[in-house]
Amino acid sequence: MTQSANQQEAALDWLVRTNDPDFEAWDEFTAWLEADPTNADAYHALVESEERMSPFVEAMPAADVVAPERKRPRLAIAAGVAALAAAATAIVAPRMMAVEYSTGPGEIRVVSLGGQDRLVMNGETRLELAGFDRRTVHLAKGQVLLDLKDPGQDKIELLSGDLRLVDVGTVFEVARDGQDTRVVVSEGAVVADPGGAGLKLMPGQRLDTTDGAAVLQAMPADISSVGSFERGQLSYIDEPIGHVVADLHRSTGIDFSASAAISARRFSGTLSVAEVKRDPRSLAPLLGVSVEQAGQGWKLGGKV
Repeated sequence: MTQSANQQEAALDWLVRTNDPDFEAWDEFTAWLEADPTNADAYHALVESEERMSPFVEAMPAADVVAPERKRPRLAIAAGVAALAAAATAIVAPRMMAVEYSTGPGEIRVVSLGGQDRLVMNGETRLELAGFDRRTVHLAKGQVLLDLKDPGQDKIELLSGDLRLVDVGTVFEVARDGQDTRVVVSEGAVVADPGGAGLKLMPGQRLDTTDGAAVLQAMPADISSVGSFERGQLSYIDEPIGHVVADLHRSTGIDFSASAAISARRFSGTLSVAEVKRDPRSLAPLLGVSVEQAGQGWKLGGKV
């Protein structure tokens, strides 16, 4: 992206300000980075300049302290090394701070992960991007689609509760509700618990697990369901209604709930988010349940 002179000047200003030991405006700095992708580009250009300069500075021969004519160059080299160290500190410190993203009910947000890689957040989702390259995702709650197709980018690590996932160039979806996590893969592969079970999930496979689970087991899945929320649809094959209700709440912003009697009942089919928002009662014949208004929300009930 093209960077304006003002953006370059602002990036340099932020570099100087963050180098101040008393600097505390990290939230303001993060907001500036997120306000416009070209802001981050301008700032990252400083990082690249520092990286290109470092080898040349480190390769410079030490000056002879005896020869008077060498004193001035030696001072210049020392100053250059100190400046690079200060710049590196100013750049690395804020980059290592996690950045939090969240969405409200019914809101969809796309977050760039660098290059062509992207992360799509469904409604009522909260996560943090951590690490120098923001390639570690801490999913606190909600539902995300990870579309990772850029071969030039590093792998993504996603943490959901005590479950760790590492992508192998892929497209997959992760949802977290309470202590439950479900993962569905449509392209490439994902390795779950790479330091332990090392379960490799392939296209058309899913993983449903709970924090503390001793065993991870892959199951068949419908790849058309991956990222369907981004298209305004929710697609399922043999999905517990409890999961469907959680997805409906995220995608529509409507306070849906289900009775304990039907939460484990299974559903296969596709729901239109727009239609459900228009008429919540339309769920009744589709799910085979009763739908009754309860306060500001709607409760699904019925007999098993």
